Parts: sequence; structure tokens; C-alpha cells
Amino acid sequence: MPNVRTRFAPSPTGRLHIGNVRTALFNWLFAKERGGSFVLRIEDTDTARSRFEYELSIIEDLKWLGLEWDEGPDKGGEFGPYRQSERRSLHKAAAVRLVTEGKAYKCYCTKEQLEDLKSAQMAAGLPPRYDGRCRELAPEAMQPGAPFTVRFRVPEKDVRVDDGVHGLLAFDSRNIGDFVIVGSDGVAAYNFAAVVDDALMNVTHVIRGDDHLSNTPRQLLLFEALELKAPEFTHIPLVLGPDKTPLSKRHGSFSIEEIRAGGFLPEAVVNAVARLGWNPGESLVELAELAPLFSIDKLSASPSEFNVERLKFYNKAAIQKSKAERLIELSSLSTAGGPEETERVVEAVKGNASDLKELKELSLPFLTEPQPGEEEEKELSEPHARAVVKAFRQELEKIEAIDQGSYKELVEAVKAATGEKGKRLLMPLRLALTGTHSGIELAGVLTLLGKERAVQRLRKYE
Repeated sequence: MPNVRTRFAPSPTGRLHIGNVRTALFNWLFAKERGGSFVLRIEDTDTARSRFEYELSIIEDLKWLGLEWDEGPDKGGEFGPYRQSERRSLHKAAAVRLVTEGKAYKCYCTKEQLEDLKSAQMAAGLPPRYDGRCRELAPEAMQPGAPFTVRFRVPEKDVRVDDGVHGLLAFDSRNIGDFVIVGSDGVAAYNFAAVVDDALMNVTHVIRGDDHLSNTPRQLLLFEALELKAPEFTHIPLVLGPDKTPLSKRHGSFSIEEIRAGGFLPEAVVNAVARLGWNPGESLVELAELAPLFSIDKLSASPSEFNVERLKFYNKAAIQKSKAERLIELSSLSTAGGPEETERVVEAVKGNASDLKELKELSLPFLTEPQPGEEEEKELSEPHARAVVKAFRQELEKIEAIDQGSYKELVEAVKAATGEKGKRLLMPLRLALTGTHSGIELAGVLTLLGKERAVQRLRKYE
């Protein structure tokens, strides 16, 4: 078997999102599992919408996820260049060859003529497709100097593909119609550029979404016409949102950029995405450990739903597994009070954090002086709150060390002294000690603060 080569070929027309990541991840895993190469190719032939800033963000997000490539626009390689816009001479040469061999032809139809044709076909209840009016143009009918596209002369035949997920599939080429392979601007159409580039880059396997199934027969016909070896295709069902429709912007923003900003770790994203059509088990798995487990045979033919709660589950697990030093860096926590103290706090609170934002919120009350808001100050000014705080401070000063046992004794003593219980007892203490309504358990708060700091904070609200 030749060296396995997979590719991820995003279009730089927007930010990387969950669906893109799954495609990249499965191609990366397959290449690594087979000891092959993973190639990044930027498909920037959509000149109207492609932006270099999107290319940069795609590269940054892939690196953040750990999906490093063996060849790409920033690394080079023997099969470059790795931007389609830089491969136009290769596309042009292939198109000229097809025209010369009579497998493609120039089409002079205007946009208005094609729109009229489409409208007439739809009005007649027919599927819209090119009627081949320029297919057999006589030399005298050619229009020198007039704009033209290049259309592929589709042969009438059954096109078959043994898909990695769906098995044997057959397509009738008569339902396709002659399609454009080079636009009037001289830029290769997606299907044509992808075929030429996959072949010249020796891509052996293509894993992509079901939305590309309609492209597959066109691409296979082009591989055949160019006498080039086609890769093996695997099409995976689209990712669905909670309403069981294909995941899109209407379900919320699932760009990696915004997921990162939401405080999620890369391994959480990788683990959540890996389970969209595959099941490597339920526990958090490192990226390198996923590769040996991956197999196309294990991919599901049924659509998968992207579940935000699953992403949160893996994020919580990833935070708990991470070292405090890494979490401090990722959450941009200040270590002004000393790195050792910051690490001690983060280590203590990380089990309660579901994302980096929450980790920071949980940590700050122990690294800086509390800043209760107007509502919190009002609650602390209530007579019962002051009584609870004072009673607790008095009992706290009597004990030597704070632990789970002494904490329970403190609470019982204050309950007996004030008659307060539940929220009316515990919330004033939490507000006085941390300035917030939520956080880790009060026993943990006292342990982290220590007796002296806790007493100082309580005295302010007696």
C-alpha cells in the first residue's frame, strides 16, 4: 500500500467551526494511525470571499487544537505550493489538455441565458442542468475575444464509488449535465481544482462530510478523464444541532475562536468532536492516544448531534487533569501575590470549574481582596447577617486549625448562638469572606484563606 496521505482543505472564507474541526481531526487521526502524512491545503479559489486573515485564523486554531500538519502553506513540502491560488498554472494545463482531447469545451453562454434555461426547466418540473448547447459548436460559431467558461463533457455512464462509510454507491452521470471546470475569469472551479491538486499531491484518502457526496461522481469522472488515480473516499454524515437539523449559525456560534474565548481547553474540543460519528469511549483521551484507536470501519453512518453539555463535560475533566501552572497561563491569572500561592489556589478550586472563566472567578477571591457589589453590601448590612458574621468570627478565633471537622463545629455553634440556619446563616459568611454569592464550599474557603485572613475579612462586616 502506498504511503497514506490525507488532506484538510479549508476555504479561507470564514472562521474554523466544529464541522471543519471534525473533518480535520478524522483526516489527521487516519494519517497518524497509518503512519502517513497529513497535508494542509488552502482552497482560496473563491476570490470574492477569501481573506488572508481567515487563513491565519484557521492555521492558529488548528495549531491550538494540536492538529499539526506535515506539509502546508507555512511549511512547504515537495508537493507544493499549498494554496490553490498559487496552483493556477497546473489547473490551466490540465484544462487545456481536456479541451485538446475533446473531453472539455468552451462555452459562450451568458449568465442571462443560463438563468433563462434554469427558469424554463424548473417551470417544466425538470431538474436544472446545462442543456449542452455549446457542446458541438462548429468552428465558425466560435466567438474570438468573447468571454467563455470551460465545461467538462460528461460521458453517459454509471459512476460507482466504494465509500468508507456508505459502502458501494452508484450515480447516473446523465443526471449531472456538463459542468463548468474553469470560470470566465480563468479560475478553476472547486471540483476541478480539487481533483488536479489531490492527484498531484498524491492524496490517497479523502474523509469529508456528506454534503460533498454530490461532488464525488463529478470528481471521479474528472480523475478518469485525466487518467489520474482517484483517492479512496469516505463521507461522514453531517453534524446536527439540538433540533436535529444540520449544525449552522442559527444554533449559536460554534467557531473555534469563540469556543476558545469561552474558556474551553483544546483537549476538550478534540474529545467532544471525536465523538461526532465515532466512539473511542467516554473518558477524556489525549490526542496522541486517539490515533491508534481510530478506524474508518468504526465511523457511524448515522448523523451525530453536537452537544454543548458534552463539551462542558470534557472541559471540566480537562481542567481537573491539567497542572495549575498551565491553567494559570491559559486563564491569564495574575501571579502578583506569588506563583506558589496562585498555584495553591488554582489547584484547590479547579475541581469546581467548568471553564477557564469560572476558574478565574473562583480563584480571584483568594488572590485579591473581595469587592462586594451594591447588592452584596446591602445583604451584609442586614442585622441577622452582621450577627452571624460576628458570631462566626468569635468562634473561629477559638480554634487552632481549620478542617472539615472544626468547620462543622463552627457552623453548629453559630447556629445555636444566632438561631439562624441554611441560607440565612451560610450566605452572609460567604459574602463576607469572598464577596460573591457562589464559589467552592465554605470549608474549602476557610482552608484556603487561613484563620488570620478569614478573621480579618469577617471583622469588616460585624
